[in-house]
Amino acid sequence: MQRSPFLDMVAVEAWDAWFRWREQGLIRDLSIGDTWFRLTRSLSSVEPLATRSAWERQLFDACADWRLLLDERILADAGTSRLGWPHDGLAAALNPAAFVRSPFTADASFRYEAFEVTAELAVRALDNASLLAGQGQPGIHLRVGVIGLADALLQLGHAYDSEQGRRTAQDIASSLARGCLRESLRLAHERGAALALVEAPQQRRRLDQLSAALPAQAGSAGLRHVCLTAIEPQRRLALLANNVADAVDPLLAHGDTHTILDGDTVRTICSPGYALTIAGRLHARHAVRRLGNELAGMSRSAQYALRNAMQGWIDQPIRYAWADPATDETIKAVTMHAGSA
Repeated sequence: MQRSPFLDMVAVEAWDAWFRWREQGLIRDLSIGDTWFRLTRSLSSVEPLATRSAWERQLFDACADWRLLLDERILADAGTSRLGWPHDGLAAALNPAAFVRSPFTADASFRYEAFEVTAELAVRALDNASLLAGQGQPGIHLRVGVIGLADALLQLGHAYDSEQGRRTAQDIASSLARGCLRESLRLAHERGAALALVEAPQQRRRLDQLSAALPAQAGSAGLRHVCLTAIEPQRRLALLANNVADAVDPLLAHGDTHTILDGDTVRTICSPGYALTIAGRLHARHAVRRLGNELAGMSRSAQYALRNAMQGWIDQPIRYAWADPATDETIKAVTMHAGSA
């Protein structure tokens, strides 16, 4: 029997309610693999023939491994008879939790190079989606952020409220910026630039920090997208990615209880979340104890410090509402309605 790609029943219900293709009462996506196939086949259709197949495979693998989650409107409608997304304002989220090697061990490490490559992939996928929507002009507002950061920190053995945790979060943010900028440069060469590098002083400074070669590349072609990185809530995508923590929120010590509303059916599902599920499978009980101790003193100041550590690499201000694990440690109802995407 083939093993399910899902680790969490909440993710199954999120997919079924929001992203599974149904048409005229018929289920068209028989599996999550069908969803990834129609998505990647649609977005790869604007790629040159010589590289189309390889790029489609790369995007499929990133989605199937939960490394990259694209805008929920694209997930719901790509490759169907609908085209339900605008050319502007599209978003994507990378999932750092999927980039941890040897989680909950002394050898745990983060795959920064793979993370940057996936950031490049996200920018190109969103640019392709904009082209399919009929525009695809340089300078449109695309947003690439993260979900599951707290899950990654726990797997790495870094406390959310620690200098090491903040330093890792900052490194992940700089890696995100590097990948996004690199693809913006590449797309400017291929599809046209929004503006010259001299017109984007903030990005010029960032490019100088990242690599000596990148400013020279940008100087000859400019940037296709200037403001790309943005960290904001992506609750549906976080649930789909096997219930990782949303954006850069801390984890809850006991997970969540989700109420799933799908038509006339009401289901209540308890889930510890991605990181604690992995910890349980690996018998890493120390991680559960560490998380409980950590959240006993979790405060808004811890979240502020972590966001502040990342902000220098993120184009948009990180201003979404604070999570409160101290008062909401066991119950958080999330309603899901079929066809509501």
